[in-house]
Formats: sequence, structure tokens, C-alpha cells
Amino acid sequence: MELENNIKLCGRDTMVTQAIEEPVDVDLTLPDYCPDIEKILKCTLTPQIFSRNISGGVLEIEGASVIKVMYVDSVRKTLRTSQQTVPFNRAINIKDYPENHFLDTVATTEYVNCRALSPRRLVIKGALSIKVDIVGKTTTIIPSSESFSNFQKKCCTKKYMDVTSVTEETFNINETISVYNKPPIEQVIKSIVKINVTDHKSMDDKIVLKGEVNLRLLYLSDLDSGKTECIDYMIPFNQIVSCVGAGEDTVNNVNCKLLSYDVKITKENEEKTILLDARVNMTAVCYKEREQSFLVDAYSRDYFCDLKNKPVTLVNSVREIKRNFIKKMDISSNDQDFTKVIDVYNETASVNVSDEKGFITFVGKGSICIVACDKEGTPFYIERTMDFSETTDEQFSPVKSCSVSVVSVSYRIKDDRTLEIRVEFSVSAFVTTVENDSFVEDVIVYEDKKIEKNSSALTLYFAEKGETVWDIGKRYSTDCAFIKEDNELEEETLPEKEMLIIRR
Repeated sequence: MELENNIKLCGRDTMVTQAIEEPVDVDLTLPDYCPDIEKILKCTLTPQIFSRNISGGVLEIEGASVIKVMYVDSVRKTLRTSQQTVPFNRAINIKDYPENHFLDTVATTEYVNCRALSPRRLVIKGALSIKVDIVGKTTTIIPSSESFSNFQKKCCTKKYMDVTSVTEETFNINETISVYNKPPIEQVIKSIVKINVTDHKSMDDKIVLKGEVNLRLLYLSDLDSGKTECIDYMIPFNQIVSCVGAGEDTVNNVNCKLLSYDVKITKENEEKTILLDARVNMTAVCYKEREQSFLVDAYSRDYFCDLKNKPVTLVNSVREIKRNFIKKMDISSNDQDFTKVIDVYNETASVNVSDEKGFITFVGKGSICIVACDKEGTPFYIERTMDFSETTDEQFSPVKSCSVSVVSVSYRIKDDRTLEIRVEFSVSAFVTTVENDSFVEDVIVYEDKKIEKNSSALTLYFAEKGETVWDIGKRYSTDCAFIKEDNELEEETLPEKEMLIIRR
């Protein structure tokens, strides 16, 4: 039968997942201003994503692999570095992607190997993994009960969370930082940029982001002596993002990822400044609570009929869980003394959510990187992994997204060869609770199969305790309102055995 007055249920789903590997094979020769290599301490391969877009069924990703080698020079036995950037461009055919969508991109380093062919020449091999999820807005159509006239109808009212928006926006955070009161920057050894969204609000088709960009620099302040310095800058930012469907009454799953960044040192009027350009991608899924009556059963008083049901998953609730916690571990240098600690920092961290006896548990790990000097004043490098597991008091539910960031890393020297590392982690997860239902999608009426009416105007029916008026009315093809009226019933379910009068 032709139906009108449809109910539109909107959700979110990952429509397409694509994973590509970008190999890196570089023959790196040190520039003239870099001294010879005595020992390689650390080689990093960092992915940078400049742009991602879909056009004509093709997903194009443009980015670069940033290779940085930290080493000990052969002359002064000081810390030095060399960097090379290798651009890439990939195109992937995409089919059947939704109009309303966003691209969730995760780029990670699979591996990197570095081998010295000579004191000035290196061979670097590695690979990046780029995973792209196309997350879209789904629509399920369910006819309303008003679409079915001339039927006896059983309805139920449900509250659920409906998706009002699936959107993304990429923006840049630019900052000029004066370092006039710091020791001079001669060469940057390492730069780490991290982004943290501390708060977000929605109103009038907009999302207002509030957060911080953390810039950490390890640099040489004197090329001759090899003296190093560390700089930590916390740059606050506010960003207004257009998001049609967001409002004061929506609950929003907001994620921000750092796609790429660039740190430059400039000199103006004998004063050096740091120029930071960070490219950030924000994705958002907005939910709004709605209340709707759904048809769960129906029958005709005159004709035999069948029901066509449609399974539906409703989101009952959505919520964001955030936790901060501190973990400690001891790291030993084995056969080297920590005469001087140059820097202790975190580079990477990852997290997943598991079910621990019915409760949400964050399970993950973070890297701990140590640059120090031995008794001879020669730099050395140590890297360890800190595992963590944090069980919350939140009941386990399906998780749409989770993230982790390292808030701070500090250390204490326990003895000549041991550091106690203290790390503060911040984890978050967006959790949903769902229920699986089935609602009437269509009623198929057999007009050639008419229900034969009993010649008696009334029927006496001896009902059992717990029977429902609906089931009795459906069995006798009569109006449930008649049963309640004729027998002065107030409840749908009979509390006791009872003789009922059934009117045709």
C-alpha cells in the first residue's frame, strides 16, 4: 500500500574504509653546514597531510614524509640533526560515498630504518600507513502510524538521539613567538606540536572550539659548545566552525586532529622569532533528542493481512567520558650514567577501549624518549614504551571514538643510571547506548480473504491473568476500545482471570 507521513531516522556510519601504504626510500647526504656523523641516535619519519578531498569518485591525498636524523657529530661530540622532506600524492577510486560525510584520516609510521654508508651519507627506508574512513549520515524511513488508516493500531513512544549533522572543517593556527629573552636558536634539533581541545559549545549552526597548541623545541644555542636548550609554549586558540544542525540542544562528538605543522625560525632586527603554522582538521557528529510514536502492530477488522516489519537500531543516549591519570615507571640506562639529562619527552601515544567486567577501560601506550649525556659528555638516546590500563566506573557501551594525549612528562633522578618517569595522560571516549527494535513498515491486506463474522452479536471470553486487551482484540478482529468500554477496563494487561464480553 502507498504510505505517507514518513518518519526519518538519521544516524552515522562508516561507509568506506581505505588504507594505503606510502613507502619511503631516501638517500640522504648531509648539507655542507652539518658536521660528519659519528653515531646515529634517532631517525624519525613523521607523516604530514596537506590536503584530502573527494572529487568525481576519486579520493586525493597530498602530503609529505618528514625525515629527521638526530646524531652525535664526529668533531665536538655534540648533538646535531639533519632533515629531509619527501612529498607524496595518492589517488584512490571511491564508490558509493554519501553526500553528507567527513573524512577521518589517521597517518602513522609503520617503520623506519636508517643506515650510514659514510659519515655524510645515509640510506633511510620506511613506510607510512594512511587510513581514511568516510563517515556519513544515514537515513532510515519508517512510516508513521497516521499512514495506516482503517486499521487497529498498536503504537509505542520512544525517545532517541537523532543525528542532525555530520561535518568537518580544516583550519590553520598561525602564531609568531618572540624568543628575545631566551638563549639564541642556532639549530632546531627537534620540534613537537600537539593540539588539545579543552572545551566546545554549539549554537545557531556553529561549533565554538576552545583549546591549546603545545609547541616543544629542543635546540642548539651554541654550535661550538653544543649547548642545548628546551622551549615549551602553550598557545591558546578559539575557533568558530560552521556546522549546520548544531545548536544549544545538541550533544556533539567533536574531534580535532593535527594534519601537519611547520616551524620556522626567522630573524628580524637581530631578534629571532618562531613562526608556527599548524593545520587542524575538526570533525563533528551532532545528536538531538527526539520523541516519536512508532507502529509496532496492526490488524484489520474486515480482512486477513500480514505485516512487513523493519529492524531499526535506535540510539538511546550519547555521552563523552574524559579521564586524566598519572602513571610512573623507572627507566634504566643500563651501562651509561645520566650525567646530564637534555630532554625527556613523548612522541606518540595510542589508546583503545575494552570491556573490563562490564566497565569501560582505556588501554593504551605512550613512547618515552630520553636524550642525555654520559660521563664524557657525549649524548645518548633511550626510548621505552609506557603501557597503561585505566578502568572507569562507566558501564560499557559501544564507543564511536576515543583519543589520548600526553599532558605532561617529568622525571626524577633515582640514581646514576635510573630515571623515574611521571606521565599524565588524558583520555576521552564518545559512548552510545543503543536498542534494537522492529517497527511496522507496511501492512499487506488480502482483500480476497474477508474475515467471516460470527452470527452472534456478543461473545463471552474467559481471559487468563496477564493477557492483553490488544491480543484479545486482534484474535477476535474487533476494536480494542469496545473491549475496554464494555468491560470497564482501565489497564491494558488483565491483573486477574476475568470473563469478558466481546462485541463484534
